[in-house]
Amino acid sequence: MHRFRLALFASVLVMIAAGLVSKAGKEPAARILGLSGWKLASSADSSVAEAPSGSVLWSADMETGDLSQWSRPDVPGGPNAGGGVFDSGTATASVDVASPSHSGIHSAKLYINTLSPSEVSTSGVRLFRWLEPESRSELHYSVWYYFPRRYIPNGNPPWWNVFQWKSKRANVNDPFFALNVGNRPDGAMYFYLYNQNSQTSYSQTIKDIPEGKWFRVEAFYKCAGDHTGHVTFWQDDAQIFDVPNVQTRYADGNCAWSVNNYSRSLNPSTATIYIDDAAICSGGRCP
Repeated sequence: MHRFRLALFASVLVMIAAGLVSKAGKEPAARILGLSGWKLASSADSSVAEAPSGSVLWSADMETGDLSQWSRPDVPGGPNAGGGVFDSGTATASVDVASPSHSGIHSAKLYINTLSPSEVSTSGVRLFRWLEPESRSELHYSVWYYFPRRYIPNGNPPWWNVFQWKSKRANVNDPFFALNVGNRPDGAMYFYLYNQNSQTSYSQTIKDIPEGKWFRVEAFYKCAGDHTGHVTFWQDDAQIFDVPNVQTRYADGNCAWSVNNYSRSLNPSTATIYIDDAAICSGGRCP
């Protein structure tokens, strides 16, 4: 009997220890902080729970040799275009075989030169889709990025927008949420999320941006004119942002999504990044 009680006691201790380990593994990766407009935001667990694959509504792999997929179902600039390419300042978007590609032989090359005269508008390349976000309030987005080298946003304030949602009403067309690039103390690039509407930045310590390597960015966006909106981001399957209960469009406005290379000032002043295999999906994350 004495041996049986000892064995039972040992089993209970093992079960308690296992429970503590399990609980510790699910503690938040970062606390949410509100300090001078900045928040450190992340998922409760940086590993991603399994999610069902969504249905692909639209995709662009640039294997047409141009950027026409961004305008489908119409031709670029057509009356029924579902998106388009927009440049400002000193900026170009192009497709060529010489570019690095994630799949196939083509990718989109996004080039800007931020060393522009003051009378020239801010340099930016923006590849837009509005057909799907205008017709469905909850969608998943996916795109592959390639940063060939390190860049440093050095404007006043510094910012570099590479992924955003905008909302248009009447004569106003403004960003609501943007995925921006910043630099850590050691110079490494990383993503932070910026809420233009509330002027709040969300930082994260989970992932840096790799240099000279393709990586995937996925997002979920619930487009809402009140505070029922929701924004979630993953980088290479690790959840880096999850921001619920926010306004994600104007109450009387639409939603549009774009992949960008857009900044007022960078070091070096000319910056080229590549994107490939973009997709918009419904019902779950893009396959």
